Amino acid sequence: MNIYLCPSPELYPLYHRPGAIVIIVDIFRASTTMVTALAHGARSILPVATTEEAEEQGKDLGCLIAAERNVMKCPFAQLGNDPAEYAEALVSGQDIVFTTTNGTRALNIAAEHGAEEILVGAFINLSATLRYCHTQGKDVLILAAGWKGQLALEDTLYAGAFAFLAEQATIGKASDDGTLILRDLWQAKAQSLEDRITYIQHSEHYARLVQAGFSSAVPLCMTLDTTSIIARMQGARLLPIDSQP
Repeated sequence: MNIYLCPSPELYPLYHRPGAIVIIVDIFRASTTMVTALAHGARSILPVATTEEAEEQGKDLGCLIAAERNVMKCPFAQLGNDPAEYAEALVSGQDIVFTTTNGTRALNIAAEHGAEEILVGAFINLSATLRYCHTQGKDVLILAAGWKGQLALEDTLYAGAFAFLAEQATIGKASDDGTLILRDLWQAKAQSLEDRITYIQHSEHYARLVQAGFSSAVPLCMTLDTTSIIARMQGARLLPIDSQP
């Protein structure tokens, strides 16, 4: 299994690989939040591009609306983009219309450019996602959602972790320069949760979360393997697949 990294949705047309599984990663916080919702029993997530779509679709479908722009929850939505909001009592059995600043945009770009299979990845389901990709026998392209077209450290670091663990298990390898660099960064700086949190405090998006009062999301988003749920796009919706080891 060859593992590649696309560091920004704007660059996706240059990195698209026919037949590869595309993993959308927005660690702070959309992909972590979507995986958390599915792990807590949400039936499906419908990612949409705009806040207008989210409000309209949520009303038409009679489902929960989750909407965030520039870190903050939109006024019309029941939920924002913080994984701590998605308690099992609230989301279990529910369909959720979901839009965020970066993560849902990355999903849409991958779909528009012909990605054949799209997963949503987070540190909290990293090993389950890795196992699933290995069983499919395909290459993997990790699409980092970033922040408004710019690289985000936490998203690219996921690619390093994915490649490092794949190589440790002898089931895959870092196959481009970006993934090689991030694999080595993960090994040197981020293998423990304490090290990851210390290192990520230098990042731009960490500063945004702190300024907005969401620093408590950081440990949740940086913790490995709290769920075995795979988040996979099927048609227009993100659905859960349980992947027990």
